[in-house]
Amino acid sequence: MDKSKQGYVYVLSSVNCDSIKIGGTNYPPIKRIKEINSTLPYKNLGRWQLADFRQVTDWRAVEYQLHYCFRSKLNTRQPNQKELFYLSVKEAIDALNNVDDAFIIYKPKVDRMFHDEHFCHYLKELFVFSGITHWLEYQGAWTFVLFPATEGGRYFTLNIGSHEVAFSTLEKRGNLSIHMILMDKLILEFFEVREWLKQHNGFVNDSHYQTALPRAVLVFFEGNFEIAQHFLRLEGVRRALIAYWHDALFGLKDNGKMSVYARFHNYNAVAKLNELIKE
Repeated sequence: MDKSKQGYVYVLSSVNCDSIKIGGTNYPPIKRIKEINSTLPYKNLGRWQLADFRQVTDWRAVEYQLHYCFRSKLNTRQPNQKELFYLSVKEAIDALNNVDDAFIIYKPKVDRMFHDEHFCHYLKELFVFSGITHWLEYQGAWTFVLFPATEGGRYFTLNIGSHEVAFSTLEKRGNLSIHMILMDKLILEFFEVREWLKQHNGFVNDSHYQTALPRAVLVFFEGNFEIAQHFLRLEGVRRALIAYWHDALFGLKDNGKMSVYARFHNYNAVAKLNELIKE
């Protein structure tokens, strides 16, 4: 695979424009969107927001295919551009969904995720409960890696900035998965959570990550993904999770920092999860 051709194709929308923008870039969308919102002719039609995206093996080829497919819908009234189209966001997203599988990076791992129904449902609930889906434009500041090459094996690792905020280990030799979620210490105020953790070989530790915020604690427990989903629904869990994750994300946004793990981020898995959440 020629990595020099790898990149991203994206769909952007703006309430101030009657067209959507279909484009491509060889660097993460978070950077490209900032450029678009600050340069002519697009800045006068913004603020542009990310509607959908794919990470592909040849972004110029995929971008060309999409532009060619919608050439009859090109917005010719707006000068100095060739990427605005009279389309609905849904039409553009449907086109992204129909991109040849051969172009999609990490597709085998994405397929593996969706073939495990319980794993997929847990991720969906984790993304919804945490509100991480509201931070799609800031992917790269937070990262999601499927089946990383971590000692012992994991289903996934989710990082905010330079440290982990969630992971689940693979089940091996009859051992249950271990789940970790980093959250605000207000979780300790909920008796039901403390009792539930005792029943699932769980415990709470102070965070050992040097870059973590002061109130961070690590919550561990064992079980399958149905048990992990049940944990998310306990009173107090969502509050403690959002309290930490969003505080950390706002800090990264304000500082304009990217995660050191950005190069491992699985954009296509996030796109598919977001699609599933919207169904």
